Formats: sequence, structure tokens, C-alpha cells
Amino acid sequence: MDPIVTIVAILVLAKAFGELLERIGYPPMIGEIGAGIILGPGILGLVTLNDTLEIFSTIGVIALLFISGVEMNPKAFAAARNAAAVTAAAGVIVPFATGFAGGRLLGFTFIEQLFLATVLSITSIGVAVRTLIDLRRLNTLVGTTIVGAAVVDDIIGIVLLGILSSIALTGGVEAATLATTIALSLFFIAFAFTGGKRLVSWIFVRSRRMKTHEMPYAVAIIIALATAAAAHALGLHYAVGAFIAGLILGPRIRNDRSLFDGILDFGFGFFVTFFFASIGLLFVPAPATLISPLVALLFVLAIASKTAGGYLGSIHYLGDHLRAITVGFGISARGEIALVVAQTSLAAGIITRSIYSAVVVMVIATILLAPLLMKWGFRVHEKREEPATGGRPSAGTR
Repeated sequence: MDPIVTIVAILVLAKAFGELLERIGYPPMIGEIGAGIILGPGILGLVTLNDTLEIFSTIGVIALLFISGVEMNPKAFAAARNAAAVTAAAGVIVPFATGFAGGRLLGFTFIEQLFLATVLSITSIGVAVRTLIDLRRLNTLVGTTIVGAAVVDDIIGIVLLGILSSIALTGGVEAATLATTIALSLFFIAFAFTGGKRLVSWIFVRSRRMKTHEMPYAVAIIIALATAAAAHALGLHYAVGAFIAGLILGPRIRNDRSLFDGILDFGFGFFVTFFFASIGLLFVPAPATLISPLVALLFVLAIASKTAGGYLGSIHYLGDHLRAITVGFGISARGEIALVVAQTSLAAGIITRSIYSAVVVMVIATILLAPLLMKWGFRVHEKREEPATGGRPSAGTR
């Protein structure tokens, strides 16, 4: 199919499905994923995930996380830092242990058990953020806890991938390589909020003095992409850098409504759509895979372990069982990092094709279910609070 026709087809079907899903009360990103499934090898076979769409998808996740950082209230994010840190730890430890135990029961080798534990430990920050934005719950205590935990989980996932790759290639863990990865990650985050913050703010302020009226818009996008690229160069995911750039520029961008709306349109009107559609394009429902007991088991372990970890990590800080469970739902989706781990492990000979296929189906299934569970959790909490407040609670921002 012609590249331009491909882009048009994805946009038309994804936006149509997204609108339909939103009208009946579900997150529109589910419709965007569904468009990818229909157009892709799973059903019609009209579109395949090529280099161009992968680039669009990468820019999409960068735009999504940059926007989430811009929309995030720094004070609310800081207030949830302890809850997010503990939730991230529990949200990794519980699934990691579950993955090892599940792999052992299935008769997996040690390296396959480690792979399963790693995949189950990772959270999709993109799915969590998009759902919270769609539900207008990003700046609630539950929302900031979910996002903070997802960011930390993203970093932990990169470290776990490094350990997995090291064992696969050398038969052991290279302490120097692992220490370097951790040190570079910490350096990037520390620099981003000190010298990097001053540099980025200075550049952005200077852009407002330019005669070209769209210069601040262009500079904001350049900063988002450049910070994401810097994070990626140091071993982190693009999403981490984009999110930090959004946090830094957030107060300045929010004060300019025209600029803020333009960036929202840049993200959600085009590129973010391709990120979620690309997930659907990966879905190839081979009958043998869909009916495999391994898929069902992985799905149950994925949802149950993350929900339990999120609940255990946040209950002390939230003081409410339903909100803590909703945090668990929020970090239960797996996404881009889990797929990277699976692809890397398959290429390295760590796992078999059947395990890889089962993991891909599990990832897509959690992406579809997690937003629905989050929506249910927020809805029940609202209904429970209505008698006491006399109306709907504050919805946060979009």
C-alpha cells in the first residue's frame, strides 16, 4: 500500500474507532489499537509495521510522555514521590517473584524464568499516562502515584534487560556494565533537574524573543525530542527523557494556552495515534497461540501480580483499599519495553518462538484490559464519594 494511503487509512480508522469507543464510555486508545489489529496482519493484512510507522510510533510515545509531563502538577507529583517509589518497588518485586515461580512450575530453564520475571516486572508508562489523561485523573493522588511508579519501573526494566542480556551473552552478570548503566541513568536524571533544567529554561525563554511567532512551539518540540534522544543514548527509554522535559517546561507552557493547545493537537491529533495503532499491528492471532494455556496463564499472572504489587506498595499512603487497587490496575499494562525485551530475547536465543508469541498476546491483552479496570476503579470510587461530597469529585486536568 502507498505510504500516504497507509497513513490516511490508519488515521481514519483509528480516529473513527476512538470516537466510537469514547461515545460509549471507553478510552479511545482501545479503538486506536483495534484499528491496528483490523488493518494489520491479524485480520485484513493491509498494513505492516515498517520503519516509517515505527518512527511515527516512537515520536508518538515521546509526544505522549512530554504532554503528560507538561500537564503534571509538580507539587502533586512531588507529594506522591514516596508512594510512587514504594509502589514501584513492590510493583517490581511481586511480579518478578511471580515470574520466577511461574516459570519454574512450567518447566522453564533458568534463563527463561529470568526472562518471564523481567517481562512481568515492566509497566507500560505510555498506556498508564494516556488512560489517566483520557479519564482526567492525571493530577489526582492515584494518578501521580501511578505515573511516578511507572517511570521508576521503566528505569528498572532497562536495568533488568541489561542483566538478562549479560547472562545470555556471557553466562553471568558483568558488574561493571551493570554499574555503568545505573550510574548513567542516575546522572541523567540528576543533571536534567539541575544544569539541564536551567539550560532548557534559558533556551525556551530566548525562543519567545524571536520574531517568528511559532518559534516557542518548535523549540518545545525540539527540546522534547532532544531530551528523549539523550535519555536513549544513555540507555534509558525515550519516554523517560520526554517526561522529564515536560515536567521542566510544564509551568511555562501551561501559561500560554495557545502553545499548550498546539502541543496537545501535535500529540493526540497525529503521532500518539500511531503509537497505539502500532501495538495492534503487532497482533497476529495464530490459532495455536490464542488457545495455548501458556497465554492464559501469562495473562493471569501479569494482571494479578502487578495489581497485588501496586496495592501493597500504595495502601499505606493512600489509606483506601479501592484506590490502592486502582493503582495496581494502573501499572498492570505491559507495553513497549516488554516488547523490546521479548524481541531482544528471541533474537539472542533466550526464548523460543512459542514463548515470544504468547508474551506478545499477553502484552496486548493487558493493554486492552488495564484501562477498563482503571475506569471501573475510578467510577466506583466516585460513586462512593458522592454522598459525602454532594457531587463529583475534582477530575484533575487534561
